[in-house]
Amino acid sequence: MKEALLQTAKLFQLSEGYVLYQPDTGRLVALNNTGKQVWELLSAGYQQDEIATLFAEHFNHPLEQTAQDVQAVLAWLNEAEHTDELTEPLKQNPDCLILPPATKASGGVKRFGTYRFGQHRIQLHLHDTLADIGSTYFLRYHHRAINDVTEADILALSTHLDGFCLTFRDEMLASVGSLAELFGRVNKLLLAWEHPAIDFLAYFHAATVSRDEHCLLLPGVSGAGKSTLTAYLVAHGFAYLGDDFVAMTASDDSFRSSPARLSLKSGSWAILEALYPELPQLPTVHCYGRTMRYLEPTQIKSVSCAQSLIVFPTYEQGSATRLSPLTPFQTLIRLLETNVILDQPATEAKLKAFIDFVEHTPAYDLRYADLPHAKAVIEELLNHED
Repeated sequence: MKEALLQTAKLFQLSEGYVLYQPDTGRLVALNNTGKQVWELLSAGYQQDEIATLFAEHFNHPLEQTAQDVQAVLAWLNEAEHTDELTEPLKQNPDCLILPPATKASGGVKRFGTYRFGQHRIQLHLHDTLADIGSTYFLRYHHRAINDVTEADILALSTHLDGFCLTFRDEMLASVGSLAELFGRVNKLLLAWEHPAIDFLAYFHAATVSRDEHCLLLPGVSGAGKSTLTAYLVAHGFAYLGDDFVAMTASDDSFRSSPARLSLKSGSWAILEALYPELPQLPTVHCYGRTMRYLEPTQIKSVSCAQSLIVFPTYEQGSATRLSPLTPFQTLIRLLETNVILDQPATEAKLKAFIDFVEHTPAYDLRYADLPHAKAVIEELLNHED
């Protein structure tokens, strides 16, 4: 496997760093200058210990740090044939889940209602072993539920010996080895139904809002505070696109959203209840190891404009609000940390377009403890861009 990757992977420069790209999977890794030299030596046939010794002796690099850099590249190589999907780690507490009414279908499969996505009417079928976690996932789309209709097409999530299957109209769409991959494929399928005939360039684990002619991308790991900030911004005039999964188009770098409701964890409820009086009456869901409620904002957009800003928000209790600009390479590292992937099949042209987006899109790190202050900083930033 390593030999094949060494022959096919490509290296591109991005400001002060580099992007290593594997066309077969679309996987990306950010490399500093040391990492780049490690990759070049690996490509020339050197072994890990030889590279570490060579760096220590000839490039005046600490042996311990060099060994870590070499190991990081090798770790990527060992996993490069597996493409990560955009789904948070899926954990559940079956005793606490709030599930929609289920009816038996056949062969250990339950039917969990009918939904409308784009022009498609979908009857959801879940295998018994996926009933809890699958139905919890689709609670985010409860506002898309419709009365059962006979002409609805069947979307089925099931298991097999090696993992999980996604089928539509009895056609196998995906056979994957993990729940994260399974629901990542569902995310992409729903986006495709919502936005037919659109070619996507990349998918982001990010919240997205817009105001006037600007789209604000808010990438972040789970628990960073992006959904709370998103809810606060939407309550103060920003339009909501999504809080977890968005796709960028290949044609003009605009964004398209998943139709999922806004997910608000229990720690944000007291802060947001004054802005969303309906929040205390919404059903409580326990999943992913957290307690949350799903809210449908009133100001919803499904399409953003192409003028974008990227802000990586992090809630830090007791800290002053700080906004720090990021270089394109720093932006890439942060995007990869939050899980961004290119659309498949990945091509060199798609990577170049993605790098161009990162190079030319202003990006910032935002640390905040006070939501009004965070909103004021973001509004000032948008006004400056105007």
